Amino acid sequence: MGVALFSVSTSSLVVRHLADVPAVVIAFWRMAIASGFLWIYSFYHKNTLSSLNRKRVFYSGVLLGFHFALFFGAVKLTSIANATVLGTLAPIFTLFVEKFIYRRSFNKVLILGLVISLVGAFVINGNQFSFNNEPFVGNLMAILGSLCIALSWMIAEKVREGSSAITYSRSVFFVAAVVLFLISTFRNEAVLNINLQHLSWFVFLGLVPTIFGHVVLSFILKFVSPTMVASIPLGEPIVASGLALILFNESFSIATLSGGALTLVGLYFIIREQVSRISS
Repeated sequence: MGVALFSVSTSSLVVRHLADVPAVVIAFWRMAIASGFLWIYSFYHKNTLSSLNRKRVFYSGVLLGFHFALFFGAVKLTSIANATVLGTLAPIFTLFVEKFIYRRSFNKVLILGLVISLVGAFVINGNQFSFNNEPFVGNLMAILGSLCIALSWMIAEKVREGSSAITYSRSVFFVAAVVLFLISTFRNEAVLNINLQHLSWFVFLGLVPTIFGHVVLSFILKFVSPTMVASIPLGEPIVASGLALILFNESFSIATLSGGALTLVGLYFIIREQVSRISS
Protein backbone atom coordinates (compact mmCIF):
# COMPACT_ATOMS: atom_id res chain seq x y z
CA MET A 1 0.00 0.00 0.00
CA GLY A 2 2.93 2.32 0.74
CA VAL A 3 4.41 1.66 -2.71
CA ALA A 4 1.04 2.30 -4.37
CA LEU A 5 0.44 5.53 -2.44
CA PHE A 6 3.88 6.94 -3.22
CA SER A 7 3.60 5.95 -6.88
CA VAL A 8 0.17 7.44 -7.59
CA SER A 9 1.19 10.64 -5.80
CA THR A 10 3.82 11.41 -8.45
CA SER A 11 1.31 11.89 -11.25
CA SER A 12 0.18 15.38 -10.23
CA LEU A 13 3.77 16.63 -10.28
CA VAL A 14 4.29 15.38 -13.83
CA VAL A 15 1.00 16.88 -14.99
CA ARG A 16 2.13 20.18 -13.50
CA HIS A 17 5.46 19.91 -15.31
CA LEU A 18 3.65 19.22 -18.61
CA ALA A 19 1.44 22.28 -18.26
CA ASP A 20 1.31 22.90 -22.02
CA VAL A 21 0.03 19.39 -22.82
CA PRO A 22 -3.76 18.83 -22.72
CA ALA A 23 -4.70 16.75 -19.69
CA VAL A 24 -6.69 14.17 -21.67
CA VAL A 25 -3.71 13.64 -23.98
CA ILE A 26 -1.49 13.02 -20.95
CA ALA A 27 -4.03 10.55 -19.57
CA PHE A 28 -4.23 8.75 -22.94
CA TRP A 29 -0.48 8.20 -23.15
CA ARG A 30 -0.38 7.15 -19.51
CA MET A 31 -2.96 4.41 -20.11
CA ALA A 32 -1.66 3.38 -23.55
CA ILE A 33 1.97 3.02 -22.43
CA ALA A 34 1.03 1.15 -19.25
CA SER A 35 -1.17 -1.23 -21.22
CA GLY A 36 1.58 -1.76 -23.79
CA PHE A 37 4.17 -2.61 -21.13
CA LEU A 38 1.82 -5.08 -19.46
CA TRP A 39 0.85 -6.79 -22.73
CA ILE A 40 4.52 -7.19 -23.67
CA TYR A 41 5.40 -8.51 -20.22
CA SER A 42 2.55 -11.01 -20.19
CA PHE A 43 2.52 -11.90 -23.89
CA TYR A 44 3.48 -15.53 -23.29
CA HIS A 45 1.26 -15.87 -20.23
CA LYS A 46 -1.86 -17.83 -21.05
CA ASN A 47 -4.00 -16.11 -18.44
CA THR A 48 -7.22 -15.15 -20.17
CA LEU A 49 -10.47 -13.56 -19.11
CA SER A 50 -13.80 -15.35 -19.14
CA SER A 51 -16.54 -13.92 -21.34
CA LEU A 52 -18.23 -12.43 -18.27
CA ASN A 53 -15.01 -10.85 -17.04
CA ARG A 54 -14.29 -9.42 -20.49
CA LYS A 55 -17.57 -7.55 -20.26
CA ARG A 56 -16.70 -6.41 -16.75
CA VAL A 57 -13.27 -5.20 -17.89
CA PHE A 58 -14.88 -3.26 -20.73
CA TYR A 59 -17.22 -1.44 -18.35
CA SER A 60 -14.43 -0.88 -15.82
CA GLY A 61 -12.14 0.52 -18.54
CA VAL A 62 -14.83 2.89 -19.82
CA LEU A 63 -15.36 4.14 -16.26
CA LEU A 64 -11.62 4.52 -15.71
CA GLY A 65 -11.26 6.51 -18.93
CA PHE A 66 -14.11 8.83 -17.97
CA HIS A 67 -12.62 9.17 -14.48
CA PHE A 68 -9.42 10.63 -15.92
CA ALA A 69 -11.28 12.81 -18.42
CA LEU A 70 -13.65 14.16 -15.77
CA PHE A 71 -10.98 14.74 -13.13
CA PHE A 72 -8.51 16.45 -15.45
CA GLY A 73 -11.36 18.44 -16.94
CA ALA A 74 -12.38 19.52 -13.45
CA VAL A 75 -8.87 20.85 -12.81
CA LYS A 76 -9.32 23.08 -15.87
CA LEU A 77 -12.68 24.46 -14.70
CA THR A 78 -12.39 24.69 -10.93
CA SER A 79 -9.62 25.14 -8.40
CA ILE A 80 -7.09 22.37 -7.78
CA ALA A 81 -8.31 22.36 -4.15
CA ASN A 82 -11.90 21.71 -5.20
CA ALA A 83 -10.87 19.05 -7.72
CA THR A 84 -8.58 17.32 -5.22
CA VAL A 85 -11.13 17.15 -2.42
CA LEU A 86 -14.13 16.25 -4.58
CA GLY A 87 -11.99 13.89 -6.66
CA THR A 88 -11.17 11.73 -3.64
CA LEU A 89 -14.74 10.95 -2.59
CA ALA A 90 -14.57 7.46 -4.11
CA PRO A 91 -14.44 5.63 -0.74
CA ILE A 92 -17.79 7.17 0.20
CA PHE A 93 -19.37 5.70 -2.94
CA THR A 94 -17.70 2.30 -2.51
CA LEU A 95 -18.73 2.21 1.15
CA PHE A 96 -22.33 2.93 0.18
CA VAL A 97 -22.35 0.14 -2.42
CA GLU A 98 -20.68 -2.37 -0.11
CA LYS A 99 -22.91 -1.49 2.83
CA PHE A 100 -26.34 -1.11 1.25
CA ILE A 101 -26.11 -3.16 -1.96
CA TYR A 102 -23.65 -5.93 -1.07
CA ARG A 103 -24.88 -5.92 2.56
CA ARG A 104 -21.36 -6.10 3.95
CA SER A 105 -20.71 -5.22 7.56
CA PHE A 106 -18.01 -2.70 8.49
CA ASN A 107 -16.20 -2.21 11.74
CA LYS A 108 -16.80 1.21 13.29
CA VAL A 109 -13.03 1.72 13.26
CA LEU A 110 -13.03 1.80 9.43
CA ILE A 111 -15.89 4.32 9.37
CA LEU A 112 -14.04 6.47 11.91
CA GLY A 113 -10.84 6.29 9.88
CA LEU A 114 -12.64 7.26 6.68
CA VAL A 115 -14.32 10.26 8.34
CA ILE A 116 -11.02 11.44 9.87
CA SER A 117 -9.22 11.09 6.51
CA LEU A 118 -11.91 13.07 4.67
CA VAL A 119 -11.83 15.79 7.33
CA GLY A 120 -8.07 15.95 6.87
CA ALA A 121 -8.50 16.34 3.09
CA PHE A 122 -10.88 19.26 3.63
CA VAL A 123 -8.52 20.88 6.16
CA ILE A 124 -5.63 20.71 3.69
CA ASN A 125 -7.60 22.60 1.03
CA GLY A 126 -10.28 24.24 3.16
CA ASN A 127 -9.04 27.80 2.75
CA GLN A 128 -9.29 27.48 -1.06
CA PHE A 129 -12.48 25.42 -1.25
CA SER A 130 -15.61 27.08 -2.58
CA PHE A 131 -18.91 26.35 -4.29
CA ASN A 132 -19.17 29.55 -6.30
CA ASN A 133 -21.37 29.43 -9.39
CA GLU A 134 -18.48 29.82 -11.85
CA PRO A 135 -16.66 26.54 -11.10
CA PHE A 136 -19.87 24.60 -10.40
CA VAL A 137 -19.51 22.44 -13.53
CA GLY A 138 -15.92 21.62 -12.58
CA ASN A 139 -16.99 20.63 -9.06
CA LEU A 140 -19.71 18.40 -10.50
CA MET A 141 -17.21 16.79 -12.90
CA ALA A 142 -14.83 16.01 -10.00
CA ILE A 143 -17.65 14.31 -8.06
CA LEU A 144 -18.68 12.30 -11.13
CA GLY A 145 -15.00 11.35 -11.58
CA SER A 146 -14.98 9.98 -8.03
CA LEU A 147 -18.12 8.00 -8.77
CA CYS A 148 -16.55 6.54 -11.93
CA ILE A 149 -13.38 5.36 -10.20
CA ALA A 150 -15.44 3.96 -7.32
CA LEU A 151 -17.60 1.89 -9.67
CA SER A 152 -14.47 0.83 -11.56
CA TRP A 153 -12.95 -0.55 -8.33
CA MET A 154 -16.20 -2.35 -7.48
CA ILE A 155 -16.15 -4.08 -10.88
CA ALA A 156 -12.42 -4.79 -10.55
CA GLU A 157 -13.06 -6.65 -7.30
CA LYS A 158 -15.29 -9.11 -9.15
CA VAL A 159 -12.75 -9.62 -11.95
CA ARG A 160 -9.90 -10.11 -9.50
CA GLU A 161 -11.71 -13.08 -7.92
CA GLY A 162 -10.67 -15.21 -10.89
CA SER A 163 -7.98 -13.24 -12.74
CA SER A 164 -4.52 -11.87 -11.98
CA ALA A 165 -3.90 -8.16 -11.47
CA ILE A 166 -1.83 -7.98 -14.66
CA THR A 167 -4.42 -9.78 -16.79
CA TYR A 168 -7.08 -7.36 -15.53
CA SER A 169 -4.92 -4.23 -15.73
CA ARG A 170 -3.51 -4.73 -19.23
CA SER A 171 -7.04 -4.90 -20.65
CA VAL A 172 -8.67 -2.22 -18.52
CA PHE A 173 -5.89 0.28 -19.34
CA PHE A 174 -6.30 -0.49 -23.04
CA VAL A 175 -10.04 0.18 -22.91
CA ALA A 176 -9.43 3.39 -20.94
CA ALA A 177 -6.86 4.49 -23.54
CA VAL A 178 -9.40 3.96 -26.34
CA VAL A 179 -12.00 5.99 -24.43
CA LEU A 180 -9.51 8.81 -23.84
CA PHE A 181 -8.48 8.72 -27.50
CA LEU A 182 -12.10 9.16 -28.56
CA ILE A 183 -12.62 11.99 -26.06
CA SER A 184 -9.45 13.79 -27.19
CA THR A 185 -10.50 13.40 -30.83
CA PHE A 186 -13.93 14.84 -30.03
CA ARG A 187 -12.16 17.78 -28.34
CA ASN A 188 -9.81 18.25 -31.32
CA GLU A 189 -6.77 17.43 -29.19
CA ALA A 190 -4.43 15.36 -31.38
CA VAL A 191 -2.85 12.67 -29.20
CA LEU A 192 -0.25 11.84 -31.87
CA ASN A 193 0.94 15.42 -32.26
CA ILE A 194 3.30 15.43 -29.28
CA ASN A 195 6.73 16.77 -28.46
CA LEU A 196 9.23 13.91 -28.33
CA GLN A 197 10.79 15.56 -25.29
CA HIS A 198 7.60 14.73 -23.42
CA LEU A 199 7.77 11.04 -24.30
CA SER A 200 10.02 10.18 -21.35
CA TRP A 201 7.47 11.74 -18.98
CA PHE A 202 4.66 9.73 -20.57
CA VAL A 203 6.74 6.58 -20.02
CA PHE A 204 7.26 7.62 -16.40
CA LEU A 205 3.50 8.04 -15.94
CA GLY A 206 2.88 4.64 -17.50
CA LEU A 207 5.41 2.93 -15.25
CA VAL A 208 5.31 4.62 -11.85
CA PRO A 209 1.81 5.94 -10.98
CA THR A 210 0.06 3.41 -13.24
CA ILE A 211 1.94 0.10 -13.03
CA PHE A 212 3.49 0.58 -9.59
CA GLY A 213 0.40 2.44 -8.44
CA HIS A 214 -2.84 1.25 -10.02
CA VAL A 215 -1.68 -2.30 -10.78
CA VAL A 216 -0.49 -2.72 -7.19
CA LEU A 217 -3.87 -1.44 -5.98
CA SER A 218 -5.55 -3.98 -8.27
CA PHE A 219 -3.39 -6.70 -6.72
CA ILE A 220 -4.33 -5.56 -3.21
CA LEU A 221 -8.01 -5.59 -4.17
CA LYS A 222 -8.09 -9.38 -3.95
CA PHE A 223 -7.30 -9.21 -0.23
CA VAL A 224 -9.03 -6.04 1.01
CA SER A 225 -12.27 -4.22 0.30
CA PRO A 226 -12.74 -1.67 -2.52
CA THR A 227 -13.38 0.97 0.14
CA MET A 228 -9.89 0.52 1.53
CA VAL A 229 -8.33 0.63 -1.94
CA ALA A 230 -10.31 3.78 -2.75
CA SER A 231 -9.11 5.33 0.53
CA ILE A 232 -5.41 5.04 -0.34
CA PRO A 233 -5.42 8.13 -2.65
CA LEU A 234 -6.57 10.26 0.31
CA GLY A 235 -2.89 10.31 1.26
CA GLU A 236 -1.84 11.73 -2.13
CA PRO A 237 -1.80 15.41 -1.07
CA ILE A 238 0.60 14.57 1.75
CA VAL A 239 3.10 12.69 -0.40
CA ALA A 240 2.73 15.15 -3.28
CA SER A 241 3.37 18.07 -0.93
CA GLY A 242 6.52 16.37 0.35
CA LEU A 243 7.76 15.77 -3.19
CA ALA A 244 6.90 19.37 -4.13
CA LEU A 245 9.03 20.55 -1.21
CA ILE A 246 11.99 18.55 -2.51
CA LEU A 247 11.54 19.24 -6.23
CA PHE A 248 10.03 22.73 -6.31
CA ASN A 249 11.06 24.05 -2.88
CA GLU A 250 7.43 24.62 -1.93
CA SER A 251 6.94 25.03 1.80
CA PHE A 252 4.22 23.34 3.86
CA SER A 253 1.31 25.42 5.10
CA ILE A 254 -0.17 24.94 8.56
CA ALA A 255 -3.32 23.56 6.90
CA THR A 256 -1.24 21.00 5.00
CA LEU A 257 0.57 19.87 8.14
CA SER A 258 -2.52 19.63 10.35
CA GLY A 259 -4.77 18.19 7.64
CA GLY A 260 -2.05 15.78 6.60
CA ALA A 261 -1.69 14.55 10.17
CA LEU A 262 -5.44 13.92 10.36
CA THR A 263 -5.43 12.06 7.06
CA LEU A 264 -2.55 9.84 8.19
CA VAL A 265 -4.35 9.04 11.44
CA GLY A 266 -7.49 8.15 9.50
CA LEU A 267 -5.57 5.94 7.09
CA TYR A 268 -3.94 4.19 10.04
CA PHE A 269 -7.37 3.27 11.43
CA ILE A 270 -8.57 2.07 8.00
CA ILE A 271 -5.49 -0.09 7.45
CA ARG A 272 -5.55 -1.46 11.00
CA GLU A 273 -9.17 -2.54 10.62
CA GLN A 274 -8.49 -4.26 7.33
CA VAL A 275 -5.39 -6.04 8.64
CA SER A 276 -7.39 -7.27 11.63
CA ARG A 277 -10.13 -8.55 9.31
CA ILE A 278 -7.61 -10.43 7.14
CA SER A 279 -5.85 -11.90 10.19
CA SER A 280 -9.12 -13.18 11.61
